Amino acid sequence: MYKAKNIDSCIQIIKRMLGDQSNELGSEQQKALCRVVGKLKKLKKQQNPSRDEVYRAVAEAAETVTKICNDPRPKRKSHS
Repeated sequence: MYKAKNIDSCIQIIKRMLGDQSNELGSEQQKALCRVVGKLKKLKKQQNPSRDEVYRAVAEAAETVTKICNDPRPKRKSHS
């Protein structure tokens, strides 16, 4: 149960990134986040994932989010 709650928290954080209109993610970034959410959901469904499987899923999620947050491309200006 503890594992499932932690994975659910990660999924919710990533979904908020996807749904936040102020972050203006590109389509490739959105696809990458959706892939990570899918992998986390798959991990959550596994009965007894190995330590290596958990490490890989968490590392990929962290790497994806870090790349998006550190993207040097300027954000589009909003039309006010």
